[in-house]
Formats: sequence, structure tokens, C-alpha cells
Amino acid sequence: MKRASKLFSRSRIYICELHRIPLKILNFNKMKHLFLILFYFLIISAQAQVKLSGVVTSKEGEPITGANLYFVGTYEGCTTDSAGNFSFTSDLAGEQQLIVSFIGFKSQQLTINPAILNQTIKIQLEEEVSEINEVVINAGTFEASDKKKAVFLKPIDIALTAGANGDVYGAFGTMPGSHKVGEEGRLFVRGGESYETKTFMDGMLVNTPYFSKLPDLPTRGRFSPLLFNGSVFSTGGYSAEFGQALSSIVALNTIALEPEDKSTISVLSVGVQGSHAKRWENSSVTLSGEFIHTGLSNKIFKQNIDWINPPIITGSTLLFRQKVGESGMIKTFGSFSYSSNSLRYGNFEESILQSISLKNSNTYINTTYNDMLNEKWMVNTGIAYNNDSQNLHIDADLIKTLKNSGQAKVCFTNFTTDKIQIKTGADYVYNKYEQQISMDGDYVLPFENSQASVFVESDIKINSLIALRFGLRTENSSLLNETSIMPRVSSAIKTGKYSQLSLAYGEFYQNPEEDYLKFSPALLPEKSTHSILTYQYKKGGQTFRLEAYHKKYTNLVKFIDEYSYEPGNFTNDGKGYANGFDIFWRNQKPLGKSDYWISYSWNDTKRDYKDFSAKVTPHFASEHNLSVVYKKLFTELRTFVGFTGSFASGRPYYNPNNPVFMSDKTKSYFDLSMNFTYITNLFNKQAVIHLVVNNLPGFNNIFGYTYNSTPNNQGVFESQPITPASKRMAVILVSFQL
Repeated sequence: MKRASKLFSRSRIYICELHRIPLKILNFNKMKHLFLILFYFLIISAQAQVKLSGVVTSKEGEPITGANLYFVGTYEGCTTDSAGNFSFTSDLAGEQQLIVSFIGFKSQQLTINPAILNQTIKIQLEEEVSEINEVVINAGTFEASDKKKAVFLKPIDIALTAGANGDVYGAFGTMPGSHKVGEEGRLFVRGGESYETKTFMDGMLVNTPYFSKLPDLPTRGRFSPLLFNGSVFSTGGYSAEFGQALSSIVALNTIALEPEDKSTISVLSVGVQGSHAKRWENSSVTLSGEFIHTGLSNKIFKQNIDWINPPIITGSTLLFRQKVGESGMIKTFGSFSYSSNSLRYGNFEESILQSISLKNSNTYINTTYNDMLNEKWMVNTGIAYNNDSQNLHIDADLIKTLKNSGQAKVCFTNFTTDKIQIKTGADYVYNKYEQQISMDGDYVLPFENSQASVFVESDIKINSLIALRFGLRTENSSLLNETSIMPRVSSAIKTGKYSQLSLAYGEFYQNPEEDYLKFSPALLPEKSTHSILTYQYKKGGQTFRLEAYHKKYTNLVKFIDEYSYEPGNFTNDGKGYANGFDIFWRNQKPLGKSDYWISYSWNDTKRDYKDFSAKVTPHFASEHNLSVVYKKLFTELRTFVGFTGSFASGRPYYNPNNPVFMSDKTKSYFDLSMNFTYITNLFNKQAVIHLVVNNLPGFNNIFGYTYNSTPNNQGVFESQPITPASKRMAVILVSFQL
């Protein structure tokens, strides 16, 4: 035991050096899916399209404002204006199912053929007495798929938000509650670390949703938003169905049947991507693949890195859909990727030159089945498997990490009455972790854990003005030998025709990070308590939202030595809090007109955890965060333009020259990014030409500082700033439909 402790005391130099590497790569991996997405969403504007228009009213002839219209299995649709009118274009052929819905009215499904329709559509919706003006519990949640809730971010929003680069997490980073942590690329929410946000796909857990990364080099999500018909970003107070997340969840819902056969290819300065979709009557399959190599771009754009081998990524995805009976659907999703890179790093802290390489392979597969068993019961069930293998070389030393996980889940929903809905279910997650370290000998750090959970939740509509939700979740960990019970409650009240007030409270547990459990498996789960108050006003395409919250953290992990086996080194004595409020305003207009949103977050958070000597604001938390997103499609010019401006106040960092712990702050973060898209013809093929420029003005952003491990002759610890790859990034891409 003492030998192992001594080993990790020595290896800390290597591992800590890795954690402080100020990498400055031009991250073209951020453009991974963007071009393919742009093709699907924008090239339809250049094709021969049919304009659909009409009006939606009640049976009494009153216009319905904000009604949702969309074709099943597609992204085509719109919402009605203040007079109940709607208008949008379509290039679909053959009979299509048009869904029309609005809160308080029965949804209507119409069969029409857009290609031959030549008259105005008049639609009347019938009131559903039990749902007139009903409230929807939404504290802490931004939805992009639920047609009965405010649509804040659709897949097209994610694809066309400047600076997000087609990344789900990048787009949600412009929403209130998110912190700007430029060297990470992951979601940091309301004073929580990135590991406190969990990702679910069709209700199933994704253990490794981000690409593998070297420190201070921002990563991105593994999945294209084109795969999903909606994404939910919950900043707290979420359903009892989900667990093992202290701060927030991202719930991704994949598309159903592909609408038609289609093939695309995208040519990038860093590689090539392609996809093919095949549709049958009751099933569809989609295959996609990519090869990314940044060697050429590294030569064109000056790098501050001495590359041995530039980043290389290969990957593929598979989506299979099979309709079962009248309402059942089987979905299978598979994602496979491999990445590698290596460099020579001048270690400022130790004044040495090191060779560092990273290789990663990842597999994620899930299969889900959803169906209505009868008029009162619905079932959602699935299985998932995730494998992640990572080899990290630091000079001659090797750290190999292998993660395997599997999940089985079942959920039943009972529509007891028009006013009562009960959801109950269970899931089982198995995790196997193993880290092999070759450093003055071979050492293995393994552990296994089985996590069993049961949940129940009921939605009760007292009347047309008041709604309640009660939830309870229980989890048991075989490794920690601990059972956690988590009550959750929400309520909402209608305050006006277009507004409501919501309140949510809940307890949330999460097992400590794997880097701690491999040394001390006897730790307890970490805990947070959420209290959220939300006011929301929504009328047509305008949305205003004000949300205040309080989070209390207990049982956080503290340690003396991060790499020690010694008894008592790791404890659950850490604690903290996060208070704040978020403001969100969006003015969304039909395609072809301007669309913008503004989000602001104020956060006051402090923690005493890890090896902190006092309760302070952690390095990833900035007090003020502001995002302004503007988008406009010029249909006649076949051109799309978007801008995103971001601001974040300075973040704390540790300065060994200052006796007051974590009292220094970086300067404020600024970014102005833009994208420009033009639809044209190249080589007799319709094509999308896309230009992305990140940090257009070239702001000199600093994410923190690396300090030398020993003071100079004057007794001062010298420092080096951690900065982005370059002041700005520009990329041009071209995509064709075959």
C-alpha cells in the first residue's frame, strides 16, 4: 500500500502536468457535423418549393395564436401568428401527415399532398374542456421537442447558432444557466462541474457523450443534432425518471422514420463526411461516416503546438427504425469512433520537454421500444451499451483507461384520468472501470458497480389553473453499499392568458467521480438540493422567462492527496452552494425573418471540496454570463447569416504568489462569432457553401494561468497564460446532395 502511495505521489508530477497543458490547437473537430446539418436544413430553400398557407381557428371562429403545425417525420412546419395565420414552404411529394396542436385543444392530423395543394387551408380545432388554458410544469427546463411546451431550441437552432458549430452542447451553452468555460467545451451549469450534467438518448444513459480530450483543449459532443427531433436541457428540478446527476440533464430524442431516401457528401478542408438514408413503408435505415485529418489546416493556420501527429478522427453512425403495429416503434442507434493525436509539449511548470499522445476508441449502442399497450397504458423500454478505451502516453509512461457500462430500463405510464397521469419504472446500470498505469512498474486500479433504481411520479391537474407533480426515486449502489431516497415535487399556477408561475424542489444524488472511486470505493454519494422559482410568458413566437434558484451541496469529495491510497485521505466532508437567477428573451419569427434570443445568468457559488483550503468560488464559475444570438435567412438571395455574442466575467484561479487562496481572477471573456451560408450549384449539383468565423474581432481571451513549480531568484512563481488556439478561427465547407 505504501509503495503504491509513493508511486502516485511521484506520478502526480506527470498527471498534474497533463492537467495544466495549455494546448492551443485550432479545433476543427468542432465542425464535425455542421456541414451535413446545414445541407438538410438550408438546401430545401433552393429547390422548387410549394407554399402552404392557411388559418387555424376554434370552432367559434376565434383565431388561435401559437398553434404548432408540422409534417410527421420532418422538420417542416411553423406556428400561427396573432391572427391564427400560418405560412411555410415545402418540397415534399406524396401524401404527408400534417399535425396541428395547441394547448387546450384536441390535436388534429390531416392527410395532404403539398406538391399538388393549391388552396388555402382552413383548420378548426375543438376545445378539450379538461385542458383549457392548462399550465405545464416547466421549472428548470428548456424543451425543443414537446409540442405542448414552449419550443426554445429546435435542431435547426442548434445547427445555425453561430459559435456552436453544430454542437448540441455548444448551442445549449448560449442558454441561461450555462457558464463559459472556453478550455473545456462541456456544459457547466449553475455552479456545477461538467460531470454533474448527464446525457440521455431516448431515455437511456450515455456515459461518454463527449469526444476524448487533452486538458485545456475544448471538446464537443459525439452526436450530430441531425439525429434528433428534439433536445431537452434541464437546468435543475428535473423528473424522478432521471438520476445520478447533481446539476442538470440533457435528454436527446432521436428521429422516427426517415421521410425519404437521400444521400449527401460533405467536403471539408480537414476531411470528408457522407451519409445515406433508405426508407421503406414501415422502416428506415441511415448510415453515415467521416474521416477527419487536421494536418493540412495546421499548416495553413499557424499553430502554437509542436505536433508529432495531428489529430485524426474516424467515425460512423447507424440508425434503424421499425414501426410495430399501430403505435409501436423499435429504434436502434449505434455510434463508433476512433481518434488519435500526439505532440511535443514544453512543460512550463517543470521546465522540461515532454512527448504526449492520446488514442481513444468509443462504441455506443442502444435499442428502445415504445408502444401504447391500450388506451390507458404506455410502455417505454430499452437497453444500452457503452465502451470507451483510452491510451495516454506521457513520454515512456502509459495510462490506459477502459470503461464498460450497460443499462436496462423499463417505464410504464398510466393515463388514469384526463387530470391524473402516473409514471413508474426501474432501471439497472452496470459499470466496470479499469485503469492500468505503467510507471516504474505496472499497477491496476479496477472497480465494478451495479446501480439499481426505482422511480414513481404523478402529474395531477387540480383544475385549468393549477398543476402538481410528485416524484420519488430510490437508488442503490453495490460498490458504495448505499441506498439513496430522493423526493421531488413541482407545482404551477396560471397567472394570465399567456403566463404562469412554477415552483420546483428536489433532492439529487450522484456517485463520486471514477478518479476518486478507483482509490476509495467506500465514499458516499454526493448530494445536491434544488429549489427553483420560474415565471414564464409566451405569446406566439415571443418568450420571456425569469428563473431564480438555490442549490445546496453536501457530501462532496475532499482529499489531501489526489493520488493516494492512504486511509482517510478521501472523505465526504465537502460542501457548497449556488444561488442565482436567469433571464431569457426570444423573439422568434417565421423562416425568412429575423430570429434572436438573449440570455443572461447571474451566479453566486462557493465550495469547499477537493484539496481546497477554504470555501471559495471554483475556477470554472463566472458570476455573469451573457449571450446574444441573431439569425436571418434571406430567401431570395439564398443566403443565411448568423451572429452570436458572448460575455463572461472573470473566473478565479490559484496564484501561489497570493496568500489568499483563489482570490485572483482572469479578465472578462468576450467572443463574437458569425456564420455565412450561400446555396448555389457546383458541378451540376446543388450545394451549400458555409463560412464560419469564431471570435471575429480577435479578443485576447485568457482561461487561467500555469505556474512554475519552484520560485525564481526573487522568490516569485513565474506564470504562463492558458489561451485559445488563436485569436480567431475561420473555416469554409462545401456539401452536396447526391
